[in-house]
Formats: sequence, C-alpha cells, structure tokens
Amino acid sequence: MPDYLIPYEPPLDVLLELAELSEPALEFAQAAALVGEAFTLQEVARVQSVTALSMLSALEETIAAGVIGFRGKGLAFRSPGLRRKLNTRISAPVRQALLRGAPPHRPAEPAAVAPCTEARPKPPAATERSLPMGRMAEQAPESLMSALLLCRENPGRPLDPHTEVALSRALTQAPAPVGRAAGGDTDAAQILALFGPGETEQRDRARAIVATRGRSAVSVVAAMVLANLDWAAGRIDQALEWGHEALRMDQDALPVAWRPYPSHTLAVMLIHLGRFTEGEVHLARTRELAERLDHPWALAESSIARGQLLMGTGRTEKAEAEIRAGVARAQRVDAHLAAAHGLSLLSLMTLAQGHWSEAADQIWRARSEIVAQPGALRPARHDWADFRVTTAGMDAAGAVGLLVKRFPDLLTKASVFLLDAGGAAHLVRLCRAAGEKTLAAAVTRRAARLADQNAGHQGLAAAAGHAWGLLHQDADALEYAALQHSVPWAAAAASEDLGTMLLERRDGLAARRHLGTALEGYRAIGALASVTRVESLLRKAGGDGPRGAGKAVPAPVPASATATGPGRRPGRPSGSRPRSELTEIEYGIARLVAEGLTNQQVANRVSRSPHTVNYHLRQIYRKLDVDSRVKLARVLH
Repeated sequence: MPDYLIPYEPPLDVLLELAELSEPALEFAQAAALVGEAFTLQEVARVQSVTALSMLSALEETIAAGVIGFRGKGLAFRSPGLRRKLNTRISAPVRQALLRGAPPHRPAEPAAVAPCTEARPKPPAATERSLPMGRMAEQAPESLMSALLLCRENPGRPLDPHTEVALSRALTQAPAPVGRAAGGDTDAAQILALFGPGETEQRDRARAIVATRGRSAVSVVAAMVLANLDWAAGRIDQALEWGHEALRMDQDALPVAWRPYPSHTLAVMLIHLGRFTEGEVHLARTRELAERLDHPWALAESSIARGQLLMGTGRTEKAEAEIRAGVARAQRVDAHLAAAHGLSLLSLMTLAQGHWSEAADQIWRARSEIVAQPGALRPARHDWADFRVTTAGMDAAGAVGLLVKRFPDLLTKASVFLLDAGGAAHLVRLCRAAGEKTLAAAVTRRAARLADQNAGHQGLAAAAGHAWGLLHQDADALEYAALQHSVPWAAAAASEDLGTMLLERRDGLAARRHLGTALEGYRAIGALASVTRVESLLRKAGGDGPRGAGKAVPAPVPASATATGPGRRPGRPSGSRPRSELTEIEYGIARLVAEGLTNQQVANRVSRSPHTVNYHLRQIYRKLDVDSRVKLARVLH
C-alpha cells in the first residue's frame, strides 16, 4: 500500500463527535478545515460560495457537538485531530479543485478555544486529560524533541502554550542514561528555555549553557539550537561548526532516544549544501544509531533524508522509494513533521514528472500532517513545495500574487534559498515573467548576499550566479551556474535558461548546444515535464526533434576537463600574448585584477556580478596557465 494511503485513525471521541453531525454541518466543518485550525465564518462562506448568514445553523450544530469553539473574535477546531480527520474525508478531485482557491493555513493563536457551553459534559482540566493538540502530546519525549531539534527553518518562533506544557512534561519524564543521575526539573527548565520567544534570547541562553554546563545533555541540545539558529540566519559556517560541536560532546550524556539527532541535523545541512559525500557519512551514523536503538522516529527521518540525498544526486527512482518508505514509517509512529517533509519532497518529484494531480494530493496530505503537529512548527520546506505545486500551471502574474500574499516568507528567509539549489532562480524567472523586476532584483540581492556571506560554498555561488544571470540576461553568469551547480536539477535548469536566452537572441547554434545539455540532464533524472518543454524549444531552435536533439548537440566541457593530463594545466602557446588569448571582457577583468582590485570592485567597474567575475577569472587563469593574482599581474606586465 502506498504510504499516503495509510489511514489515520483518530481517537474514538473524535469519531463520535463527527458522527453526530448532519450533512450540512459536516460540509461546513470540511470547508472550515480547508481554511485552517482557526478561521472566521466569512472565510468558510467564501470557500463554499454562500452567504455567512446561510451557514449559521450549521455553525451552531458544530459548536453544540463540540467540534468547533470560539477563539478570540473568531472560531477554531477544538482539536487538530478533528481537522485532520475531516481533511481525509474530502475526495482527491475536490481537494485539487479547492487547493488553489482555499485561504492559506494560519498558525494557531496562543489563546485556548473557549469551552462549549451546551449540554455536553464539561471537559476535564488540563492535568486530567490529554492536551488538544493531537496524539503527539501523549507520546514519548522523543516525538516532541525530534520535531523541535529538526525544525531548522524557524527555530526562533516561540512555542504555543499547549506545546510548552507538553514539552515540559516530556522533558521531566525523559529517562536518564544508564549510570547517570537524572537532571530533573532543572535540566527540563533549561532546555525548555532554549525554545522560548526571541531569537537573541535563545542564542544568549544557548551560549551560556554551552559555556557553563560542560558536555552535558543540555549542552548538546544548546549546541544544536545554536546550529539551527545560525542556519536559519544564513550563517552556514557557524551552523556547521555548532553541529560539529554537538557531535564532539558526550553523546552518552543524552537520553538514548535523542542520540541520533546531532548527526542527523548535521547530515541534512550538508545535503542541502550539495556536500553529499560528507552528508552521507553522517547519515550513515544516524541510521546505525537508529537501528541499534530501535528508534522508529529517527529511522523514518533518516530514510527521508537519504531519499533527499539521492534526489539531489539525480537518482530519482531510488530516492522516491526511500522517501516513500520513510513516510510510511513516520505515519505509523505519528512523526508528523517528518511525514510532512517526505510528502513535500514527493510532491516536487511528482510535479517534475508532470503529474500535477498526484502532486497536489501529496501536498494536501502534507498539510494534514502539519495540522496534527503541535506547536508553531510549520516548516519553510513545506511552504516551498506547497507554493511550487499550487502555482504549477498558473500564469506568472497569478503565481507572483499568491507568492506575495500567501507565502511572503519565501522571499525573505535565508533558509529558503538553501532548500533548493534552483529556488532563487525559479523566483526570479517567475517575477521577470510577471513584469515584477523590482521583486526579481530583491530576490537576486538576497541570494547574492547569502553567497557573499558564505564565500566558501560553491553551491550558493552557483545559485546566486543563476539568479543574476536570469535577472540581467547575462550569458556568462548562466554558463557559470550550469557548470558550478552540484545538483543535477539546478544545472539542467541553468542550461535551459541559457539556451532559451540565446534562442531569443537568434543564436540558434549556441542555443541548441545548451538546450541539448539541459535535455540530457532532465532525461537522466526523469524530469519528464521538463524534457517535453525542452524538446519543444529545440524544435524551435532547429534541432533534430525529440529523439536526436540531445544526442546531436554536445554538452559543454568544463574547464577542468580540458587539461592535458591528471592534475596538469594546458600550457600557453609559446610566444603568444595574453591580449590575443583572452576575450575582450576577460582581458578587461584581468587588467583590473592585476591592478589590485577585489572581485567586488571589478564587478562594480564592469557591471557584472561578483560571481560572473569569479567565473571569468577562472577562465583567465586556465588560459594563461597561472594560479594566483600575483602571477597574473606578472604575465600582463
């Protein structure tokens, strides 16, 4: 059975509450489930295309049944489990039809839902019953800790009161490692404070713990929190350093169920950066620990991360199988955030294969998993997949309008540009097509700033160069991106963008060469929708058609492949002058570099991005057989 068909079985009281509803009341509740955990009567009326007045009787019935209650000036479901069950009752065709029109999900407000005042029995106090946040609150502490420790995109967001109470209870009940004294309430309070409001306050608390608590369990968690905070802020080297620091600490100090997460967190960060070999090493450690400890949450999460690694390296069939297995495991143990992550990844793969309906269904199921996840933990990686699937097939203006209104965080969060190597380029491409050049420029600046702040990461430079090349229609920058992207999907997209631009400039020969490269890249990773699109472009460029287009056009050869032997550079013809060996733009850049200007200063002079200048400098070094600025200056003078 496919993972997304594994049924969700809510508690018996949830089923009884839904069974009491009449058909109009049930339809009202299902429409409300589309809006979010909290909603207004007017929002539900818009979904059902009726007046708010006509829905009053249905609203009264759902309140009387204890399904919905008042929250502030609006309404809310009394339990996320109710909303999730309602989502599963909506058929796939109806979901797909409503997906684009439904108001966005909104995080729950901290205020509790007002208790029902009808004849139903009064709910017991919070100390006597499970909290109204799904079954996860009732599980072992690892379920909550895994969700929090893996929440890399928004670690500074405070916990809602329900989650805070549940986490406190889980921490105080967490078993101490064998042979060690339990930390009790003190450790629980310190860990809980790490997830309190305010990023600055979180960082200060975490640093103080690392400095004073030695190599304790609390220190490991604090180091992981610091890694996540730096990652979300775009400070990649600092994030990786804190991740390594967490691993250097005494892992035996952690409760057994938490031990796989330091290596897992580091592995996922490395995978996002395209450093797949390093990521695989840490992922193998995570998996070994999870198997040895029989840890179902970590096993599910490591399978999904393994699938993400395979996806990043273009092995899509194996990636899909691994992710599906991870989602199935996650759903069996209510690891909702992991299941949502896996379903989001599957939706992107399915969309690339050209199956929008199935991708929409997977996104819908991911939404349901997030609804069941306690706390304000809606991850940016899900929003990115949601945006890509929801806007597939939309015109550019409609897609950008939805981006600004419903997914504004995708334009501002640094971590979003780390999720997808081609993400910044996709946003720039969309904004340009919609005529929103100011917005496209803002995205490009954000990607460039992230790359400049993390100069040692090739993937970020390639992503920034890709965005710059699209914004300014810079062929050199797009070629640089196509060569430097470590992720096959992004490299193929850069080649397609370059080929499309050259086609518009009526350079058919060059366009066919780069489009052919893109076609072969898309074929290799099974991106069938992109294959069809590029085949059409090749026909416009005068290629051989779908069958021969990719074979008839040779792929561009990276500069490193032109060496005369292993580790050797091709030598310059004796007696030749630098001026004759370099293009006009290369010679101009070489002269400025020889004068002592930095890449940024050169970029300002020649009206190019620093990443384009870096690309040209590599070509200059290769052509002149030099490996430093000093040697370049000697050759030119």
